[in-house]
Amino acid sequence: MQHSTDLVPMTAIINLVPFGVGTIVFAFLAWAAKQYLGEFFKKSGASAFDRSQRRFSRSTKFGRRLVRRYAQAVERDFSKHSMGFVTGGVVDIDEVYVPLQYEVEGNRQDLYENIRQHSCSVVLGPAGAGKSLLLKNSMLMWARRAGNGQSEQVPVLIELHRCNGTTHTLTDLVVAELARSRVDKEGRVDRIQALAERGLRNGAMSLFLDGLDEVSKADRDRVFQAIRDFARQYQKCQFIVTSRDVVYNGQPLGERFSHVVRVAELDDAAVIRLLGNWRGLTEPSARAELYASLRNNPALMRLARSPLLLTMVAYLHTEKLSVSGRSLPTSRSAFYQEAITHLLGRDADMGRAGSLTVYEVAEKFSVLQRMALTTMESNSEVDRLTISWGALTKTAENLLADLNMDAARIKSLLEEIVDRSQLLVAVDKRKSHFMFRHLTLQEYLAAMELAGDPEGLLRRYRNDPLAWRETVKLWCGVSSQDSTKVIADIFASSEIQHKILALECLAEVIRVDNEFAQEIINYFLVRLGNAGIDHLAIVRALGTVAADSRPRGRGLLNQLAEIIRWADTPARADALLALSASGRPEAAQVLAPQTAGNTSINHFDDDARAALRGMGELALPVLISRAKLGFEWAADDLAFVGTPAAAVALVDLLWTDKSSSTHAAWLLASLIENPNVEEELRRNSPSSLTQSEATWIWSPFAKNKNDPMIKIAGRIGQLLTHSSVDEIPKEQNNIDPRLALPITISLLKNANPIAPENLAGVTSLLGKGTYRGRDKAPVHASAYRHRGIIRRYFSERIISGPDLTTIQVQEAIITACKLNPLHRKLISMLSWPVQATLFGTLLSQSDSLSENRIRTSDWTTVRTPRRATKALRRAFISVMTVIISGVIAIGAGRLVLSLIGTLNFTPIWLCYLLIVGFLAPPAGLYLATRTFSGFLDLISAIIFTLGIIELVALMWIGFGTIKSSMPWPTLPAMALSAIFGIFCSLTAQRRDRINNNPFRRCWEAAEVRAEDRTSVIAE
Repeated sequence: MQHSTDLVPMTAIINLVPFGVGTIVFAFLAWAAKQYLGEFFKKSGASAFDRSQRRFSRSTKFGRRLVRRYAQAVERDFSKHSMGFVTGGVVDIDEVYVPLQYEVEGNRQDLYENIRQHSCSVVLGPAGAGKSLLLKNSMLMWARRAGNGQSEQVPVLIELHRCNGTTHTLTDLVVAELARSRVDKEGRVDRIQALAERGLRNGAMSLFLDGLDEVSKADRDRVFQAIRDFARQYQKCQFIVTSRDVVYNGQPLGERFSHVVRVAELDDAAVIRLLGNWRGLTEPSARAELYASLRNNPALMRLARSPLLLTMVAYLHTEKLSVSGRSLPTSRSAFYQEAITHLLGRDADMGRAGSLTVYEVAEKFSVLQRMALTTMESNSEVDRLTISWGALTKTAENLLADLNMDAARIKSLLEEIVDRSQLLVAVDKRKSHFMFRHLTLQEYLAAMELAGDPEGLLRRYRNDPLAWRETVKLWCGVSSQDSTKVIADIFASSEIQHKILALECLAEVIRVDNEFAQEIINYFLVRLGNAGIDHLAIVRALGTVAADSRPRGRGLLNQLAEIIRWADTPARADALLALSASGRPEAAQVLAPQTAGNTSINHFDDDARAALRGMGELALPVLISRAKLGFEWAADDLAFVGTPAAAVALVDLLWTDKSSSTHAAWLLASLIENPNVEEELRRNSPSSLTQSEATWIWSPFAKNKNDPMIKIAGRIGQLLTHSSVDEIPKEQNNIDPRLALPITISLLKNANPIAPENLAGVTSLLGKGTYRGRDKAPVHASAYRHRGIIRRYFSERIISGPDLTTIQVQEAIITACKLNPLHRKLISMLSWPVQATLFGTLLSQSDSLSENRIRTSDWTTVRTPRRATKALRRAFISVMTVIISGVIAIGAGRLVLSLIGTLNFTPIWLCYLLIVGFLAPPAGLYLATRTFSGFLDLISAIIFTLGIIELVALMWIGFGTIKSSMPWPTLPAMALSAIFGIFCSLTAQRRDRINNNPFRRCWEAAEVRAEDRTSVIAE
């Protein structure tokens, strides 16, 4: 009988199981719907918000789809650059591009930031200085940002030689460029026209006008006027014009283009960096060998200061000379001769002759010379860069008799030159017009053609001095005739630019009357120190002549050395710069004593310092010895040289006295950003490195646990953390973000968190500025609300940049957090996206500076890939929901069965009490809202407490029922399920800490800025 009685409650409970399971499933589905749909609507709203913000940015006046399509075209069309010295005729810009600089009074400055700050700029430099690559690299930087949904103004690159011989307006050229990029899939010109005009009116474009010097003489005035009118009409757009410096004199583009930037020659650090990027110089020993050859030959090193010529040097060295065991030529003309001869005979040299090459190198060389001269002379008709297929054919026909060829072979000869030499490239798909890979090659070949015709050369130069200037200099280097008459004719001109050309010719010339050459040199020596528009050109020309190791160069070097001994002469500063420009080791020895003396440097010593450090690695022995004696200026100049060897010398100072070591640490914190410096420090760091307390700083970037950079970066971090703002070098404005971020954030954890009452004062500033966010809140809003406003405000400013209101908000937060001057300086050294992230996510949060939010151990995971946590959290919530809900349902079921008499549950009063507990909360809440509104919070707290007690009681009943009535594996299964859920929760928390640690958000912002720091596009 007892057995039958026990079965009744068990059966009843089993019958109630479907209802309990249904209740649990319904509750779980409701929770899941809330989680998924809530997240969906939240993301949708955020996406809509983001899109609405981007829609009003200048770049997306074109529409997101069109911008993305154009970005893909830019990536496809501008990632390669035609050089003519690499198999296939192109090089990857990412491989060969090195950042450029401009020079002001001997100091090198950031060219990119300088251009971004001006709406209209003119970029000047000699042939091959990297002006076109500068624009193409900026195009690529923009395309990659636009592909990620971030972009500034839309850049359009216009080659100005397309203006020659046409009546096209600049708007027509913009439309044509967009059409070539297939911005509109159907290629509808009317739509592209409307698109371009709207973008120009709205200021949504950056116009890159490349090659002003390539505009023909007949079209020059018209194009200059068109650019002036265009910039005036579309003042909201950014304009960047590039030109050879010898063509752009004064301000032919007007006052709007008064901002002129002259590209500086590559310094030693940039030379080493480009060689390090060259794919044929992967071995460090090969790079070091080539660089040593350049450094020991001043004439060759002068060539390497040009990105174009350095690329040619690297190519010729790796493809031909190193294979045959030969050394590089020492003059520009000889170098061009070597390079072009190699390209014309490469197939034969590599055993690929026969069907590929039929004609002799000399035959093809002769045709190219005549083509170059014909093209140079066509400037009065159409374009001195472009030559038609018909003109090519006619040129070859005129040479048939001289070359002893049949007329039937003209086509095959020209095809072999075009297809195999890579010196000529088609400018259209029909291959009806061609141009030389670079104007410098064309000028050299034209000089070769005129080698025996000095009168013809002078006649052409008189008609168009700017177009034939380089050809004249190259002619002096290729002609074996006496060049005295040509140079004397040019020097006889009353205009200074012609006289400077005569001086420059002395650096190239093979044969010239020595007394006349000395007369030219003396003419400029007595004019040193006279300020004028051609002041620097004279100094560079004298340095170029002094670079020659033959008697004339040595004599000029001695004359310059004599001038610098007279400290009171105004010519001294110019003579110092000329010695520096020579690049001769002897010049460094002459300059070294000028920097000796007291730590207090006078004016003249400043000039000597500028000249010495301008010599790059040749100055290292002097600078290193001075730095070890405690001269901070010598350490500054080591950082200015910036080569890997200079960085190694600064590492030696890290473990010296406090003052010198801290100064060196700040300098190295900036130099380490150069990848070549980083690798050199790994290979050649001193063996005496000692461990520091901040080894965690470099752990995310270490190659292995024995990486010397761990100790170096740790020592730098230790010194910077304990330094003062007065110890920061005066001219230093940035440091490597891999050092800046961990040092800054780790220091901020000791700062005062912003008090909640101060948040209202910060957000109140937003109402006084231009911010019109949808979440403006009154001063009495909660601290959480205020922090959300600040976070969204800075997130919206990451791309657009700071304004006056932003600066005021930053200052208010800094004041509220009571940051010291070192904190302020470190924050100012961070890029703007990192600053915005820092202020929006850390400094504005009232609890974010506490120890439990910022841990140095988080920095080690900054580069750990993100891992999803949603599945783990859902697993935890699902498991715990099922267990808790199931236990409560079983307890409630047993309670119901006891009340209806199916199952005896004693004491019975507890059953009624629990039933009343179900009804009490809603009834009590209803009464409280109607009659006791003044005690609503208290009553709600009591009701909440009773509810918790009710659930605990039901769970106790449920567990008792499971223990007494369920099969024995039930409790172990529940325990294992609970352990699994807790494990999922802990794993999710650990991953969330890695995914959302404060370092990661700032590091990701730093990476975005690092990608486009070499872009000239306005932000």
